[in-house]
Amino acid sequence: MRYLKSIFLLCALLFSTIGFTQDYKFIPKKQERLTDEQVKTMQIMITPDVLLFNEKGEILPMSNMELMANPDYKPLFYANDEGKIKSVIFQKKSNHPILIKKNPEADFAKGEKALDFIVTDLEGNTIKLSELKDKVVVLNFWFTKCGPCVVEMPKLNELVKEYEDKDVVFLAITFNKEGVVDHFLYETEFNYTIVPNANDVINMYGVQSYPTSIVINKKGEIVLKEIGYRTNIKSVLSKAIKNQLK
Repeated sequence: MRYLKSIFLLCALLFSTIGFTQDYKFIPKKQERLTDEQVKTMQIMITPDVLLFNEKGEILPMSNMELMANPDYKPLFYANDEGKIKSVIFQKKSNHPILIKKNPEADFAKGEKALDFIVTDLEGNTIKLSELKDKVVVLNFWFTKCGPCVVEMPKLNELVKEYEDKDVVFLAITFNKEGVVDHFLYETEFNYTIVPNANDVINMYGVQSYPTSIVINKKGEIVLKEIGYRTNIKSVLSKAIKNQLK
């Protein structure tokens, strides 16, 4: 009888643990959820490489960090084996859907001219935006330790290949120094024309959220701004590019 009671107690503890650590299959297996006690006793650091999710596994832009202070949601923190937070799931406490607000950085006026700039790419070539006449220009603002930026790169590479014979120029703008970018590209493929050390352009365009993509038509006008990571970034950018190549 005592043996049966021990088995029952063990099963009860097991099922309570399973119920506590709800399984979200989109979270990498190497990441473990922090307990409520751990969250209370540790300093929570959300770095730019942390991915934010809703319960469906959809990646949310960093602007949704404001949900941390929203009583309708409970943030679930997942850390790697070094104890660093790598993912956050915003778990709904009610049936209200998570609303993704439009970032004001995405606002622009119809016909708004893109601000001109002169930069030097990794190959030493000088590029002046206003001289890219009769070409569609796609800007991507990123940095090497930006997790969402890295996640979208394979799709951006596919986009470059799709338009390699068209009048489209892809520029990747970052504040990282040339050496940092070279080291990053040694392990990660990014087929945009890379422009390092470009703080002036970043400040000029008022970019604060990463990644940010901007599409500029052949007249030098901004036709699209996409702020933050989205799973369908390739189709969104491709649609805008096609509309300007007609």
